[in-house]
Amino acid sequence: MIRHGESTWNAEGRMQRQIAHPPLTERGLSQAFAAGNTLRDKNIDRIVTSDAVRAAQTARAIAGVLEVPVFADVRFRERGWAAPGRLEDPTERVLSALSEIAASGDRVAVITHGDIVYLIRDMLGVPGCWESGSDVPNGLVLELRPDALLGRQ
Repeated sequence: MIRHGESTWNAEGRMQRQIAHPPLTERGLSQAFAAGNTLRDKNIDRIVTSDAVRAAQTARAIAGVLEVPVFADVRFRERGWAAPGRLEDPTERVLSALSEIAASGDRVAVITHGDIVYLIRDMLGVPGCWESGSDVPNGLVLELRPDALLGRQ
């Protein structure tokens, strides 16, 4: 699981959610290539990415390093608004996507957003120093086994 590279809005400290689609900065593109190099020896079969521009750009950069196909999946989108002032709970859609990945038997790199990485880390009970999804570093590569999550449904 990889958090997308730094976007122009990340660099400005602005929240993006599902409504904004800023592109990666040069630093964000470098983070994406670095993530690809980190994954080089992991025998990745394919990449699944959020359809947000920043995630798709990250995925394409990593795919260029790994020479694997990229598929978009809206279930890995950033959390959206459920009601004014209240964010949705993405747990069900994320578990659904991870269940399909686990069932495929493929080694998949998932490009998503800080809130989703934070959610998954929290579901696994992995201690961390992040207070929120915004604290998850851009370009972070976190190795997970989706089947470890699926037993917690």
